[in-house]
Amino acid sequence: MSSPALADVFVRSERMVGRRIAQEYVLVPILGKGADADGIFNLNRIGAFVWEQMDGRADGHAIVARMTQTFEVEAERAARDYLGFVSQLLSIAAVSAALGRGK
Repeated sequence: MSSPALADVFVRSERMVGRRIAQEYVLVPILGKGADADGIFNLNRIGAFVWEQMDGRADGHAIVARMTQTFEVEAERAARDYLGFVSQLLSIAAVSAALGRGK
């Protein structure tokens, strides 16, 4: 997939789960064939918010709008941060383009 765009819709990978542990939110790969047990990723509160919004229905425009409503952030900054975060999630196969949606 090329660089993500705000019009794209993403869905969380079934191979990765998000969990709140104490005051931390982490992404944990589900162990199985080829899984990396060292691949646990800590998310800040905005990253956790975005992760939870990626349901295969909401596009980046909708998620960025929710970010600006929930956090004190300008739309341009929220969009830039969202796209950077999605790129990181794609690089670790934590999300993928929703079937029939996005690129």
